Amino acid sequence: METRTELILLQRTMVVVEGVARSLDPNINIWQVAKPVVETYVSRNVGPLALLRDLAQTARVLARFGPRLPRLVEAALIAQAESPPPLKTRPRMLMLRLVLAAFAVFSLGIWLGHIL
Repeated sequence: METRTELILLQRTMVVVEGVARSLDPNINIWQVAKPVVETYVSRNVGPLALLRDLAQTARVLARFGPRLPRLVEAALIAQAESPPPLKTRPRMLMLRLVLAAFAVFSLGIWLGHIL
């Protein structure tokens, strides 16, 4: 089983924070200090209210784009059927991979921003 990179980075950050805190106060318990922050984060981002908030946001997006979705899909399928097949697909695949990599980096940055 592979350890997720963001968990390793989180653990490293906690060790650094604990080291700085202990240099200021040798008797500090980092887990007691972090508990209110973690509880607040979990209640806002992981709990049932967060799930309802995410579902409401998804419903708003679907309500906005849902009625147009069949026409968009139909237009994309027609355009694909009418255009001749590309001679080389490698540049398209490279562009797709770059877009997916950028999205992954952006998502990871936002996720880490919420954690830290």
